[in-house]
Amino acid sequence: MQKALAELIKISNSLGKDPALVQAGSGNISVKSDDGEHMFIKATGTALKDMTVNAGWRRMNMSAAISIIFDPALAKMPADLRQQRVNARMLLACDDGLDGGAGPSIEALLHAMFEKFTVHLHPDSVSAFVNSVEGKSRIEKLYKDEKYPPLWIPYANPGLALAKTILKLTAVYKKQYKKAPTVLFLEKHGLLVTAKTAAAAGRITRSVANQCEAKLKQFKAGKKLNIDAEIVTAAKLSIRKAFFEATGKYNSVSYFCDEKIAAFMALKNAPEMLKPGALAPDELCYANGPALWIEKPDAKKIMKKIAAKISRGLNPYLAYIVKGVGLFVIGHGRTAETIREITLSSLFIRANAFKMGGMLTLSKSQQDYVKVFEGGKSESSSDELAGRISIVTGGGSGIGRSLAVGLARAGATVAIADIDVAAANKTAEQIMADIPNAAVVVTPCNVTNADSVKASFDTLLETFGGLDILVNAAGVAPAYPLTDIPVDKWRFAMEVNLTGYFLMAQQTASILLKQDMGGSMIMISSKSGLEASKNNTPYNASKAGQIHMARGWALELGPNGIRVNSVCPGNVFEGSKIWNPKYIAQCAKKNGIKPEEVIPFYVNKTCLRREIKGQDIADAVVFLASDRSRTVTGQTIVADSGQVMVR
Repeated sequence: MQKALAELIKISNSLGKDPALVQAGSGNISVKSDDGEHMFIKATGTALKDMTVNAGWRRMNMSAAISIIFDPALAKMPADLRQQRVNARMLLACDDGLDGGAGPSIEALLHAMFEKFTVHLHPDSVSAFVNSVEGKSRIEKLYKDEKYPPLWIPYANPGLALAKTILKLTAVYKKQYKKAPTVLFLEKHGLLVTAKTAAAAGRITRSVANQCEAKLKQFKAGKKLNIDAEIVTAAKLSIRKAFFEATGKYNSVSYFCDEKIAAFMALKNAPEMLKPGALAPDELCYANGPALWIEKPDAKKIMKKIAAKISRGLNPYLAYIVKGVGLFVIGHGRTAETIREITLSSLFIRANAFKMGGMLTLSKSQQDYVKVFEGGKSESSSDELAGRISIVTGGGSGIGRSLAVGLARAGATVAIADIDVAAANKTAEQIMADIPNAAVVVTPCNVTNADSVKASFDTLLETFGGLDILVNAAGVAPAYPLTDIPVDKWRFAMEVNLTGYFLMAQQTASILLKQDMGGSMIMISSKSGLEASKNNTPYNASKAGQIHMARGWALELGPNGIRVNSVCPGNVFEGSKIWNPKYIAQCAKKNGIKPEEVIPFYVNKTCLRREIKGQDIADAVVFLASDRSRTVTGQTIVADSGQVMVR
């Protein structure tokens, strides 16, 4: 048993790391135990290169798996109900003791019918043939002198239908050649190789891929384009706006442009090659079909094309090729990389299939089947701020850290802007530990410096392609009696607490207006901005100024759907740089108490007698950033446990 599993991991990792053979999480490999009673196979949703002894596989009882193929009762059921029943029974056939998690690959049944090692991949070179009109005839010509030629399998829907088609045609092959086929070309499904040893399976797979590649026209790599950042940003904002208008969903937009993309864009018939629908299940599942060709990034025109596709019962485009600029994909990080890989593979396949009589694409009914049964991903999310892009100043510590974490927990993409990069990185690490799939970037930023602020937003746009939420939280609180305030401390407080908020808001407003999707700007003020505190002149003045700036911006930006509000926290002690030992000592002296009595003293000044935590402020910010506050602007939420009453 352990030997079979070890062999599965080894061959999966080896072949799965070759981009010419495997794209993203596609492909399936299985290994049977020596006694033939069990089969180890890749689990759904796992990339071959990521499989380990501890994850990414399932073990199936062979008798239970094969009984599914030959069950006559299944043939009498409607196709949709039949595959549901099959999926349930494949899960029951797993006897590995793993509870929950992903089930075995939907193609597990066809693996059960072959030799100990079965490899089912989608090499680009093979896919060019199995997705082209002349593919079958060209493969027959390529292997006409072989004693045991490959077996061509016409398209069948994934799962039981494909397994039964292969079973039937394999029986015919055996009758003719007195042995089972070693190599199968699966129309729109790629390549299947079966062998008695891992070495043979890997060698044959690579050999077939190389033989096919030798018969294809190798396109000359294009010159990598050096596109101005402003052009890329404008295209990102247009695509993001169009996607939002057509789907109602927020998302990041990533940009790619290499020699392969440049070469495809230079092809005379490039737009025509992208017009046909999805070539194969993987392209449909991972990228919702081919990329959309865009002559010029006009949000309205793009939106209409997305909406037209949705009206046909299809999922929206996730990849966009802007003529002369490059590839844009909906998503960030691993999601964007997956769509990029699948799209690059599609471009290669389409260019070659186009020269072989045209492309074979999935019909509408075939696409509907794949979406339901091969794991077409859901775009829905229960996260309140899913897909929205935020930037938080002062996110490296104190309230700012709590706000960055709170936004990420609500599903938002987060840029942490802080002059203390080490502290910001710790916040990012905390977010990733708490929410492994979160999208986070650290943008070094001195909020008092216009160039630094601009650079921070440039990083944000380069990484995520848009913006929805600004949270101004960076702040300082030099506490002195009026007669003792050093003028440099006064000016420093004004620079950080007012100029910093202004510069961040100015850049945010510029982006939100260009993007034209509304947005939310939130100023973290203080209860001291409403009711002055003793010996705190710079803080009192700057915090009151923040509230008033926000009100003015709300009036100015409201017609564009941009809401601007303030949150006035009470005293938040946890993780605060403001409430440092020196500041606590000053507060103790001011109130005639001991330093250790300061926190209980301020907590007892509230109506609720409840210490305010960072998450309390984060909850208020998430509310103001969400659609629940869609009619709230120019307002101030006081989250201070009832210490200050707003009149």
